[in-house]
Amino acid sequence: MSSSLTSCALCHARASQLCAACRSVVYCSREHQKEHWKQGHKRECKCYEVATNETLGRHLRATRDVKIGEEILKEAPLLLGPKVASAPICLGCHRNLLAPAKPRSNFYKCSHCSWPLCGKECEESPHHRAECQLMSGSHFQSKINYTPGEEERKESAYCVIMLLRCMQLKGSDPEGFARLSALEDHLQERLETPLYQVLRANLITFIKTILGMRDWSEMDILRIAAILDTNTFELRQPRERRKVRALYPGAAMISHDCAPNMRHRFDDDLNIRFLAKRPIAKGEILSISYTQPLRSTIQRRLHLRQAKCFDCACARCQDPTELGSFAGAQTCVKCKAGKIISVNPLQNSANWKCQLCPVKRSAKEVLLSDAKLQQEIEALDKTSPTDFEDFIYRHRVELHETNTHVLQAKYALTQLYGNAPGFAMDELSEESLNRKVELCEELLKLANIFDGGWSIFRGNLLIDLEEALVAQALRSDEPLKCEEKLKRASELLAEIGNIMQHEPEMQQLLAERQEILDRALERLEEVKEIE
Repeated sequence: MSSSLTSCALCHARASQLCAACRSVVYCSREHQKEHWKQGHKRECKCYEVATNETLGRHLRATRDVKIGEEILKEAPLLLGPKVASAPICLGCHRNLLAPAKPRSNFYKCSHCSWPLCGKECEESPHHRAECQLMSGSHFQSKINYTPGEEERKESAYCVIMLLRCMQLKGSDPEGFARLSALEDHLQERLETPLYQVLRANLITFIKTILGMRDWSEMDILRIAAILDTNTFELRQPRERRKVRALYPGAAMISHDCAPNMRHRFDDDLNIRFLAKRPIAKGEILSISYTQPLRSTIQRRLHLRQAKCFDCACARCQDPTELGSFAGAQTCVKCKAGKIISVNPLQNSANWKCQLCPVKRSAKEVLLSDAKLQQEIEALDKTSPTDFEDFIYRHRVELHETNTHVLQAKYALTQLYGNAPGFAMDELSEESLNRKVELCEELLKLANIFDGGWSIFRGNLLIDLEEALVAQALRSDEPLKCEEKLKRASELLAEIGNIMQHEPEMQQLLAERQEILDRALERLEEVKEIE
């Protein structure tokens, strides 16, 4: 230990008790550690620092080695509110007003501004009060209504709410507004998009003319909209019927990587919490992913360009083989042995060529083929395993086993076998049950490449695999095979418990899986005794 870490941070006496979280200060006793925490170390205690480079701009970097499963960052939202187009929600508590059951008549309306709410108690919510005063003071009344029997639809009128909350922050919380204003916006790129042309035509008029906020310039308003589009997280709490967007200024500085080292979740108090999915070394850039792991490089980079206005250049995106997965490649139909890959994955217009023969394809040809295949898979019946199996068989010549479209179909099949109508676990044929196990095993190998460790994706695959292994064991009439499968299922369930220990909504399912496994083990012991 260095000499700088031998004095208690509170009393400067000789000390050796290291702060377990940041490992940057020591204490002479646990009492002094608690006192120092109250005096301000709570705000400073972290295992990361803000760093800057030309490629990423501001980002977070680990200041010490971080263990798998360790919580790295916890942050409360600066603001939250509806998405740009949202199903009807309460502006007080942000719960969906059409779930779990649709109302028998129109929504309860705020008595001042007529925006839909849960009830009178939500009129005084701190989330809604300031915007309500502004709109009612300008004699604006919301026109969002519900007629019994009509289908749920998204309302574009909600696009103004989050924006107004940010603007009002300038007067109510100048420090918070300064943190918001320091975030990246990518406004110049966004101004050319159809969405911002609509915002420019309609939203600006509403804010400046209808609500009378004439001190705000058009560009200042649009910049806030761009900050929200660039930095907000989608906050989902199914049990609470919430699906909104929230702004966390600290979390907004976390970098994207297509093979990230962290995952995030939201707790009951709406805090965002980041966990290490794998061990993270000191100096490593902290990252999460804004894309789906089974998508190919061209799909992921296109999504990131459209949604976040940047071009990813992570290790996976730079590699023509996508870390050996070849997710974006197709089989060469000429030589039948090579895979067609991009000659420069970071250049969208680059040609594609076969690894083994002279065959080349233009970027345009590849993009059109990819889009057509994606449309085809998205049009499949989401309740029919047969449709997804047919897709894989139909494209078996040009699409190899780890092509992104095949992987998406395989993942859908892991969910359908055991859950789809007519394919419940106790209804599965031996062939379908074996197929489920095979698919889970295949996808887990891919997950270990670009979404490994304690990822939710990997955890869900393990849950499906564990369930299928127990089902195989219960059907087996060979005690040794049954014991082997149950032993592996038990090992998987222990690993799943580690992965999902911070996911409250998963605990009941895991308890049920443990109960089923215990019963299967008891049954095995009874069979052994009889024999």
